[in-house]
Amino acid sequence: MKKLFVVFALLLLAGCASQSTNDRADTQKRDSARIHTELGAGYFSQNQIAIALEEFTEASKIDPSYAMAHNGLGMVYAALGEDAKADASFKRAISLEPSNAESRNNYGTFLCSRNRIDESITQFMAAVKNPLYTTKDIAYLNAGVCSLRKQDVDNAEVYFQNALQVQPLMHRASYELAMINFNRKKYGLAREYLRTPLIGSPSAEVLWLAIRVERQLGDRDAEASYALELRRNYPDSEQTKALLSGQ
Repeated sequence: MKKLFVVFALLLLAGCASQSTNDRADTQKRDSARIHTELGAGYFSQNQIAIALEEFTEASKIDPSYAMAHNGLGMVYAALGEDAKADASFKRAISLEPSNAESRNNYGTFLCSRNRIDESITQFMAAVKNPLYTTKDIAYLNAGVCSLRKQDVDNAEVYFQNALQVQPLMHRASYELAMINFNRKKYGLAREYLRTPLIGSPSAEVLWLAIRVERQLGDRDAEASYALELRRNYPDSEQTKALLSGQ
């Protein structure tokens, strides 16, 4: 009996050693896949798409269960216009890690760009449900922009407001809300929303909207000031051309 216990104990130790070795191997694979994925993301951000594809592909081969590698492949295939592969890669990433908000947001962005609006918003809302997602404002903003694509202004307004609740200084959300209110002829509210986008170095589109808002509110000094800034900073812009043509 004592011999049996000794043999059993040795088998347990062997099993533990084997498990530990397997764990180490899995960790090494995941680390290697992560490194290739990070390299791929870097190349992708520099628009070196072919090299990014190589890195993401290598990562997915090393560790097929690494969701972020498939997320990267989805982004690359989307950039290459290979929609079926992009869709499959994003779905694979989400199936491996359903709570991964980054994959959800990227998939939503892809779907929106292909005018699959309702599907895209489903993904953006899934992203913001993750309590650990640190850039929910981006997902809300994307949902708002996508809603505008199908002329759903009311829901777009809600999403932009949600984005500002998360990040009060988000210029794009403020600009979109200013535009919504300008189109509704709520010029005072449009002016309020423009305060944030006008900080620093406002874009030509922000200045052009500010000019039209102040014109409607009858503030000629503010209108002239924004017009001067637009002509000075963006002399060749479409907005400046519109201004000079008397629009």
